[in-house]
This record gives sequence, C-alpha cells and structure tokens, in this order.
Amino acid sequence: MQKGGCQGCQFSTRCLPILIENYPYAVDGLNIWSTIKTWVTDYCSIYYKTDDMVQQDTELLSWCKELLEQGHGDKKNEPWWPKMQTRVEVIETCTIVIWTASALHAAVNFGQYPFVGYLPNRPTVSRRFMPEIGTPEYEELKKNPNLAFSKTVTAQFQTVLFNRNFV
Repeated sequence: MQKGGCQGCQFSTRCLPILIENYPYAVDGLNIWSTIKTWVTDYCSIYYKTDDMVQQDTELLSWCKELLEQGHGDKKNEPWWPKMQTRVEVIETCTIVIWTASALHAAVNFGQYPFVGYLPNRPTVSRRFMPEIGTPEYEELKKNPNLAFSKTVTAQFQTVLFNRNFV
C-alpha cells in the first residue's frame, strides 16, 4: 500500500496514515470504507452474536464454498482466503464486497462516461463474425489483428447517423 500513498498494516482509517494530504480518492475512500465497515459490523452483530453462530450458518458457508470452488477454482488453495469461521472474517469479507461493488466501482467507472458516452468513441456494433480457421479472414486476423479488428467496427459516420437519438 505504500506505493498507493498510504503506509500501515490494514485498510482502515486507524491504520493507514495518508501520505498524500491532497488525495481525495484516498481521503474520501477511507471515510466511505469506515462507514461501510461500521454498518456491516452493526448488521452482522444482529445475526451473529458469537463465532459459533458463524460456524453453524450453513448458507454462509455454502456461499463461501461456491465462491472458492466455482468462482475462483484456480485460486481455491491459496492461503489468503478467509475461512469464514469468525465474525471478524464475515465483517471484513462483507465490507470488501460492498466497497468493491459500490464506492470502488463508482470511482473507477464514472470517470469513463465523458469518453464512452459519446457513441463515435465506442461504436456499439461489430459488423463481422469471428473468422473460422482456414478462411482468408482468419489468416488476415493472424497476420494483422489490428486491421482485422478495425474492419469489424461500425464507421463513425454510421454510428452518429443511426444512433443520433442516444447522443
């Protein structure tokens, strides 16, 4: 985390002194993280009074097993996966999931709209199927992938002409 402007042990406002004072993403992000974690802690405390209750929650454990074995089968034996045996592990995992699906997603993706919101910058239709092995189109793809790709994209004029209702 030092490279990203923070130093410390865990991702929390108590542990990560911000090295770059004027870095709104870090300052705001840590505040949002802290708020999410507080809410998740309060919420999880309603349903899990003890670590034993976490260990007996078959639905939670099934969800974790599915994530490991189906969602990340290639990483299922990594030692860093939470075991989901304690309330702390549940709280940390839920905080990460909510953070990733909300604040992180918004920070990363909302800035793209000024570029991709203008249709000629990202044409919406491909005009060719993937070439089949042995065809001249496939040989062209192997020889010059950029040229082959550029032939699939709708022309800028056509994109503007047929998508003017969305601009």
